[in-house]
Amino acid sequence: MLSPYPQSRRPGVARGWRLPVRGWRLPVLVLLSVAALLPVAAPAATRSGPGAPPPTTTPDPPRVPGLWMPVTGVVIRGFDARAGPYGPGHRGIDIAAPVGATVRAPAAGRIVFAGPVAGTTWVTLLVAQGVRVTLGPLLDPVAVGRVPSKASLGRVGSGHRVGSTEGAGSGPAATLHLSVRVDGVYVDPLAYLIDRPRPRLAPLPEPAGLPPEH
Repeated sequence: MLSPYPQSRRPGVARGWRLPVRGWRLPVLVLLSVAALLPVAAPAATRSGPGAPPPTTTPDPPRVPGLWMPVTGVVIRGFDARAGPYGPGHRGIDIAAPVGATVRAPAAGRIVFAGPVAGTTWVTLLVAQGVRVTLGPLLDPVAVGRVPSKASLGRVGSGHRVGSTEGAGSGPAATLHLSVRVDGVYVDPLAYLIDRPRPRLAPLPEPAGLPPEH
């Protein structure tokens, strides 16, 4: 029986059989080669080790918000970090202010403590996660709760008197103590005060600080 398809007349090929079409082999081989390389290339981009590039991260925002001066006055004693848990130091700053001056909240927050400490009233505000601001001594009792920034907290008490304070205003001179804790560690409040007073230099008796000649 004769085949309805034309027979090949190429030498060396039996009659009645057609040669396979070879045009599709090259594209298939290229696709298989690319697919074989993909599983190897993907893990290389996520490798870890000494030769891997460090991950890209964004810095965390500052946790301590900007603080306003709780009273109008001069900082007469600064922060002095303690050498150890029981070492000497000063865990905050002292601001000169007359007894009875209005004390305002340095930032918005929640009063988590308000009560007597060593016979005087002190207040602690939670102004951010893990950030506590302590003020004292105060004359008036303070209620626990949320307060807005610059809200009146009470009046300066007489627990921290000083001999004489320039610029403290009328009335007996005293100081208001301000401290800041971040995760239980005391930090310098001056680094976060928005309206802290500028430092003033004491006048010298003579130019260049030299003693007068006699």
